[in-house]
Amino acid sequence: MEPWVYIVLVGAVAIVYALRLPARAGREDSEEKKSLKETEAALELYMADIEQENSKLLQLVGSIKTQSQTNKTDLQEEIGVLREQVGELHKSLLLMDARLTAEEKERLQLAAAFTWEGSSAQTEKPPAEAPVKPKPVSSIKLRYPRLFELHEQGKSIDSIAKTAGLQRGEVQLILQLAQQEESV
Repeated sequence: MEPWVYIVLVGAVAIVYALRLPARAGREDSEEKKSLKETEAALELYMADIEQENSKLLQLVGSIKTQSQTNKTDLQEEIGVLREQVGELHKSLLLMDARLTAEEKERLQLAAAFTWEGSSAQTEKPPAEAPVKPKPVSSIKLRYPRLFELHEQGKSIDSIAKTAGLQRGEVQLILQLAQQEESV
């Protein structure tokens, strides 16, 4: 129960008690009446203060509720926008993957054409000359041309990793695989 209810109950009990007291015809003290009236007045003032505080509290709770509602709707709108952006990024990633695979296929076709032209040129040469063995084109070097360009410039593995946006171990592995391909 609310505090003001207790005060009302106490006031009502006090009034009922005062009414039930046997009436003293001529001997009622004016002091008792005064104190009773003062008590009633104090209780009424106290109840009025409590009602004012309750109304202020209700207003504060209402404003907090509306604020939380607006914050919730703002966050939901933001989530919707972010979901749209993620969808767009996913679509662009799929397009980039498709382009990358298409470019890799083109490079492999060019490498195959290059090695085929090199092998046909060797067969047309006069047999008196010693046959020159063409170097096989490394498929890893076709995939990571910038990485091998930096390696040929004498850059360290760490700087290559930072520039290419790869891990240090990945760069080492790619370089080792290229060496193995060349040795075969």
